[in-house]
Amino acid sequence: MTAKRPQRGVALIVILLLLAVMVSIAASMADRLFSQFKRAGSQINYQQAYWYSLGVEALAKYGIEQSYKDNDDSINLSQPWAQELDSMPLDYGTVSGKLYDAQACFNINALSELEQTAGSAQLPFLVEKFQNLLEELQVDNYEAETVAQSLWEFVDSNDSVNSSSGVEDSHYEGLSPAYLSANTLLADSSELRAVNQVSGEVMEKVSPMICALPTTDFRLNVNTIMPEHAALLAAMFYPNLSTSQAKQILENRGPDGWASTDDFFAESDLSGLSEDVKKQVKGYLSVDSVYFELDAEVLVDKSRVRIRSLLFSNNRETATVIRRRFGGIGERVSSRSAEQK
Repeated sequence: MTAKRPQRGVALIVILLLLAVMVSIAASMADRLFSQFKRAGSQINYQQAYWYSLGVEALAKYGIEQSYKDNDDSINLSQPWAQELDSMPLDYGTVSGKLYDAQACFNINALSELEQTAGSAQLPFLVEKFQNLLEELQVDNYEAETVAQSLWEFVDSNDSVNSSSGVEDSHYEGLSPAYLSANTLLADSSELRAVNQVSGEVMEKVSPMICALPTTDFRLNVNTIMPEHAALLAAMFYPNLSTSQAKQILENRGPDGWASTDDFFAESDLSGLSEDVKKQVKGYLSVDSVYFELDAEVLVDKSRVRIRSLLFSNNRETATVIRRRFGGIGERVSSRSAEQK
């Protein structure tokens, strides 16, 4: 019989195998630890950005309240609230944003409680004005009429069709997916996209000039309408004022705006208007505002927080946040090419 040869290197192989397993476990633990560390860092940065955003909100409230304190009668673009915050450095981050007058736009919720005069085919004034706004924005006349009347039917409180070109639940129930008209105030102007005939192209044109305030009141502040939104003013006086004339009025506006609507109507470009036209429009114009919208973005390291807050004042002394949301229009593309239908 031959003697068994001693096995050599087995211990070394076992040790190498154990070492490989230990290195693999250590690498996995290090990777998990790094991921958890990175996640915790991101959460801390995001939380810091969140609190910074609330600080920006408090700054906006102060700007509004200071503006009310400085001027008892009007809101204009020379006041503290209107100062744009391009980029302000913070500890470990930056903040940028702007406070907008939420009454320098067409409040589409104002159509909610409108009623047609009994025995008359005349549409409510604001329904006509919304159609005129669309036409001023180069929307086809028939499409503008359909959108304006459909919006009125969409937000009114009944289920009956009261206009020649509007639609109600029966139309939306036939779509895929099916849905119902709101029959109440809209929470956001982007909901206009759900209204009959509102294409992505129409939405892209009109969205900078509309808003959905939590009220059916309509007061357009002539002191804060931007010249690029002159179509708003032209629509209110349609067909007596062109967009170019309205733009000229706004461009010639002083830094403090007009002290009253009477001063506004004293403008030479409006002198040719009849008293009936002035009387009809005057009730929808103002030089004061009680609704403002903050749109701000805070960046801490790589953590980004976008805040949009609606602020309201019921006494021209203090401002209160009545709506707040994180994320904004930039994240919700309601006019993307896939919807151009």
